[in-house]
Amino acid sequence: MRFIRLLALRYTFGLRKKVAVTLISRFAAFVVGVAVFAFFIVLSVFGGLREFGLEFTHAFDPDIYIESTKDPYINTKDPALAVLKTQPEISLVSATLSQEMMLRFEDRTAFANIIGVDSLFRRVVSGETMVGEWVEPNAYELVLGIGVLSQLDGAAYDHPEGITLLVPNQKKKSVLNQQPFRAQTALVRGVFQLGEALDETTAFAPLSMVQKVLQVPAHKASALYVKLRSNSTDTEVQTALQQHLGNDYRVLTKTGRNPALYKMLQTERVAVIAILTLVVLIALFNVVGAIIMTLLEKKENIKTLHQLGAPQTTLRTVFFTQGLLLSLVGGGIGLLLAVAFVWLQKTYALVQIPGSYLPYPVALEWSSLWTVLLVVGGLSTLVAWLTSGVVKGVLTKS
Repeated sequence: MRFIRLLALRYTFGLRKKVAVTLISRFAAFVVGVAVFAFFIVLSVFGGLREFGLEFTHAFDPDIYIESTKDPYINTKDPALAVLKTQPEISLVSATLSQEMMLRFEDRTAFANIIGVDSLFRRVVSGETMVGEWVEPNAYELVLGIGVLSQLDGAAYDHPEGITLLVPNQKKKSVLNQQPFRAQTALVRGVFQLGEALDETTAFAPLSMVQKVLQVPAHKASALYVKLRSNSTDTEVQTALQQHLGNDYRVLTKTGRNPALYKMLQTERVAVIAILTLVVLIALFNVVGAIIMTLLEKKENIKTLHQLGAPQTTLRTVFFTQGLLLSLVGGGIGLLLAVAFVWLQKTYALVQIPGSYLPYPVALEWSSLWTVLLVVGGLSTLVAWLTSGVVKGVLTKS
């Protein structure tokens, strides 16, 4: 084995009579390094953009979301929910009440999902991208998505007369006496901008105001938003709560509330890895060329070694080891440079998003590192082993 390693090292890094063969070997290692560098950088950028996008998508999503499966509203006084106070992984619980309503300002109207929130809501979720003030408890105020505000007219923001909320009147009175809508006036105190999906469909109001408009008792809520402690795992807590609460409640994580989104992101990641794997495979063809050129240069030495008793498998292992060395040395250097660059980007924001002062998002993830190592290691081994089989052809011709 020592003989094999020494011979492979000499063929890989030693000086040769034919400078072209040396240059081809060096170039092969360089190309593999560039491919691996690009592989890890692209995966890191993809992960960073995914995290960046999910921060906005989940800005008003809790770690754990609880809703009733039997009734439209949760009874917050239900004894079964006492587990939320005793579970050590749970930090805070916020009650919300949501309803689709029509909003009117002067002669313009818009529809939005009005979410009534209590005083703990902003400590449970992470959404902070807003202008103005948040709603005060027990006040008649709103925070609108910028898309909803644009439908009503920007002048509605902080207008002294406020805007009118309209919800169908479901009380069973005689047709002559019944008003078709219940109305409530509220001031627009803030505006948020987190993405089209939320901006054009969502608004927030104090929980007490929404309960009054909907004529819902104070102990009723549409859902409970749960914030976990930083060292907790959402899937484990979700499983434990679901088992305790039973079939009367549905307990969801962020992933569970948006399964299509996470499936799409996973599919995109698989597609990116497949494309980058093809790039690495193409780069490894340079290693094939380097091994074949070395075989052609050293064919007389190979024949001599074979005649002196060196078995064909030993000679094949020499060139297999050479291929691995070229691939792994080049790939290793490329991977180290890529990890260093991603770390510098996260720490010092070397590259910024064009037209802004925001650093370009990247993610330094173990999953990306292991993916690169497995792909490059596997392909390098396969390519080196298949190419080293050319030794048999060289010996056969002798």
